[in-house]
Amino acid sequence: MIERFPKWWFFYLIAKALFYVAGIIGLVSYGIMYLTVALTHPNPSLSTWIIGIGCWVLLFTPFAINRFIATKRKQKIQAVIEKVKQTGYFNPDQNGEYFLFWQSTYIGFDFRQGTILYIRIYPGNVMDVIGLDAYSLVRTEVDGSKLSLYTKFSTLPMIPLKTGAASSIANHLHAMSYKGYRYSFDFNDVLKKKCHEMATLTGMPVPELM
Repeated sequence: MIERFPKWWFFYLIAKALFYVAGIIGLVSYGIMYLTVALTHPNPSLSTWIIGIGCWVLLFTPFAINRFIATKRKQKIQAVIEKVKQTGYFNPDQNGEYFLFWQSTYIGFDFRQGTILYIRIYPGNVMDVIGLDAYSLVRTEVDGSKLSLYTKFSTLPMIPLKTGAASSIANHLHAMSYKGYRYSFDFNDVLKKKCHEMATLTGMPVPELM
């Protein structure tokens, strides 16, 4: 079974929490203090400049790295979206696309054909590409910015989304379930047959959902 979250992810979350709680406060405090001394002292030492500038570099480096990774993943997701469009079963509406940049997640709606595309790249460099229709979900739950999509897939029974547009996405899903779409195709089955192409395109595995 392909692991979406690697074993080190738990320790990364702990380190991230500690950085937000103590690291940011400490780096900002020392950065301001040392740079103030360096700028006001008539003859500041080289170490004062190094420590002052180094604190700000250490503060912004993690954000820069995360943004770079998220940007590269967004490019991969966009490449997959274009590949899915070529099937002819998905042409998202302009107001029906949601890209969760920092979560490397996309969900889009084709209201005319009644298809929904969900893509997410996980920390373990594993990518889910899931095709849904208006009747694929068992239920949806909204709790503030948290949206839970319960599916019929035993290997991925729940899709979590955290976004300010949680209510809007849920409203799209609810409205589609009442549109009375009729399908002559299985959208997710169409995408299953493209898994190898998508994996080759992005350089990461695409698990087949059961």
